[in-house]
Amino acid sequence: MTLPTINGEVKKIDESAGKMTIKHDAITNLDMGAMTMVFKANDPAMLKEVKPGDKIKFSADKVKGQITVMMV
Repeated sequence: MTLPTINGEVKKIDESAGKMTIKHDAITNLDMGAMTMVFKANDPAMLKEVKPGDKIKFSADKVKGQITVMMV
């Protein structure tokens, strides 16, 4: 399954927890409206590629019960 690309803005990075906070548009594959929430990073290296304030395009999916950023 191809995951949709979502527009978002990075609000916070928490490298020690492997998570990022993103203000995002609706995530159709997860039936989620637009909001700001914390996501687990599928690959912790992606946390070094972005910083708060960055406008990003990303994909997200549910992995082991956690909503996870799969690609930035």
